[in-house]
Amino acid sequence: MKDFSFKTRIIYFGAIALVSLSFLALQLTAVMQGSNGVGSITLVILWAIMALFGLAGIGYAFKSRNRQKN
Repeated sequence: MKDFSFKTRIIYFGAIALVSLSFLALQLTAVMQGSNGVGSITLVILWAIMALFGLAGIGYAFKSRNRQKN
């Protein structure tokens, strides 16, 4: 990861966040419509963790960029 440029990090983590948020929305919709199995709820939790990973990666990229400029 340290060899990636700022733009590459934003694209990488942005893609992870976008895909994860999409699948989270789909799975959450399925759970809200009555698919209350343990597997469905587990998938909601896992997609939420992946979405948080992507968003945290974007935050880390911005934090690292500000630190390197100073």
